Amino acid sequence: MTTGKDRQAAAGVRNEHAGAGGQGTRQPHAAHHLARIPFTTLRKEVPADLHALYVQVAADQAVIPGLQMGVGALVVQRWDTTYAAAGWTLYGADLTLDMGHPFGALFYRNDADERVLRIGVQWHPPVQRLEFPALHPSKPELSSDCTEAEVDAVILDARSRLGALVAINAQIGSWVATEESEDAILAAAGLGLERLAEDDPRLAHHA
Repeated sequence: MTTGKDRQAAAGVRNEHAGAGGQGTRQPHAAHHLARIPFTTLRKEVPADLHALYVQVAADQAVIPGLQMGVGALVVQRWDTTYAAAGWTLYGADLTLDMGHPFGALFYRNDADERVLRIGVQWHPPVQRLEFPALHPSKPELSSDCTEAEVDAVILDARSRLGALVAINAQIGSWVATEESEDAILAAAGLGLERLAEDDPRLAHHA
């Protein structure tokens, strides 16, 4: 049992695993970069200055405040099956979101001859876009046993699925965001511009 003086902040609590004799093995490195805030403070309200939850925010990072959770459901657009590659079946996926960018691979099998095609998914920072190289099923090299038309069809299939994933994530983000957090998101993305009303006369010049 931890005593009142041992309580840590929600963002800075140490990991403890019960050992022999009920003694815990502390892992102090888990809290090196986290601030300590008494639980009693968080029970009352979240600190007004969210920076208090962090020891440091790097120069290339931004805190997004004002997020609201708890709605529980949201209607989103399904993937459009008209983009499915004819004659190919998606049978596996190994994907993760790396800082919001999809990364990994989609695996397709040809319905006629069991050929396998792996479509890599990676974010290309210089041009700021997702890339979908058609790779060998088990080697980090381009696939050569498919025609150009087959590759194009399967890549379009993969792009459409990942496009739906990115759109849904973006929609969920806009749903939970308040105006404050939307402003922070835009600023973090380098889009912290002045917001204009739809009837603002300055927009007439761009109509």
